[in-house]
Amino acid sequence: MSDNLVHKIKGVLFPDRMLLWAIIAGFAIRIAVAPWTSWTYDTYPFYQGIVDQLAGLGPYGHMVYSYPPAFNFIEYPFSIILSWFSDPTQWVTFVPSMVEVGRVTNMVVPTVTSPGFNLTYKLPLILADYLCAVLLYRFVRKIRDEGSGRRVFILWFLNPFVIFVSSIYGNFDVLAVFLTLLALYAMYSRRYLSAGLAVGLGVSIKLYPLYLGLFCFAYLVGHVIMNLGTRDDLMDRLKSPIKFIAGAIGGASSIVISILLNPSLMVFINGRMSNNDMGGVNIWGLLRTGNVLFNETSALPQDEFTLVNTVTSYLMFLILFLILLRVFIMLRSSHERHEEQMIFGSMSVFVVLLLFQPVTHAHYLLWALPFLLLCSVYQHRFEHIVFALSVVGVVFWLALQSYMAFLYPLSVYTGVVPTDMINQVVVDYYTGLKVTSAEGARIIPTIIGVGALVFALLPEKLDPAKRLMTFLRGRPHEE
Repeated sequence: MSDNLVHKIKGVLFPDRMLLWAIIAGFAIRIAVAPWTSWTYDTYPFYQGIVDQLAGLGPYGHMVYSYPPAFNFIEYPFSIILSWFSDPTQWVTFVPSMVEVGRVTNMVVPTVTSPGFNLTYKLPLILADYLCAVLLYRFVRKIRDEGSGRRVFILWFLNPFVIFVSSIYGNFDVLAVFLTLLALYAMYSRRYLSAGLAVGLGVSIKLYPLYLGLFCFAYLVGHVIMNLGTRDDLMDRLKSPIKFIAGAIGGASSIVISILLNPSLMVFINGRMSNNDMGGVNIWGLLRTGNVLFNETSALPQDEFTLVNTVTSYLMFLILFLILLRVFIMLRSSHERHEEQMIFGSMSVFVVLLLFQPVTHAHYLLWALPFLLLCSVYQHRFEHIVFALSVVGVVFWLALQSYMAFLYPLSVYTGVVPTDMINQVVVDYYTGLKVTSAEGARIIPTIIGVGALVFALLPEKLDPAKRLMTFLRGRPHEE
């Protein structure tokens, strides 16, 4: 019995021995860089939420951690284990010389977490990277073949952008990415309760999986409506959307529980959601790029700022329209193409969200990456889009402060790189002029990233890059 269970677990977590080299390489790279790197601005809130949880105050004890609660709950057992070997007061070091850097850049916090803490809190993210790769492999093997599954596994697990987000920057978006991918896989397998549960859990980590939930629910309801004329029992048809909603409510329950335990949390959440920052790798980032080039400032004029506010306030309606349009196309197509349309529809929802939401930080590109890889099984051009977005994601983040800003743990805890040198490099880079400044260095990544996202929405026959490649391949060779 136990041997059979172990065999099943091994089959799920290690699906193909031909991928052993990629698995070893992927884990080795991540574990090597994770302890010595961090983005102090975001890592400190994660640290404070974890320590508050250990102290019995809950993740929002000092109102520093400002995300849905699930990530903190996931980290809790890992932090307990770490506390057996080191005192939590030793997990962070205050560095006075970084105070001025933080004042100049507003992106550096003068508290640097220890290598042990960095590795511990990044372990769930590293595991989520791997689980995404395994799920992509199983998904692609199901819709195509093992060779395509191996290719997609490698394109995800050895992707420098994926490694950067989870193991260097240390952001937990990959946990939500895994759950959205799991939700789509469950929808594909007609396990609607599991799909809803995955969406709900995803919303408990980041709010954006809600949009995938709306898409899936619209499809299930649309399927019920399209079959009203059949003789099937209505209650049997309603079971699918009901199961999905039940799963979603159960998955998102941690948010409700946290608010009930601490009602004042709603004030904090509303304040965070009313943040008026705009830009990044999206349409509004292009406006800021134009201002950098022509006005030597990234601040948006009042008229442009009003335009952004107006458009983003209707973003939900735009996405809902896209969802209904996609669902209509799916239900009008042959039943055999519903699964393909669901993959492309999910990808489209996330790409539109990335393009038009107020802020698209570079690591948000991770939201769409696995869905673009699934689309590449049907249209090879999506591999090029994944490549472009992966390069953009890494370059954009490095362009924020320079690569040196991620090396503070290595500097503070080993002295290999002098902290004063990192401080000087970051300040000099951030205060550079025009194109040589941090804003200027993000111009090209922003343009390429927005272009790649737009290309992803175009039909294959209208994709300029695809048409250019076709034209070049069709030209006769010169003698």
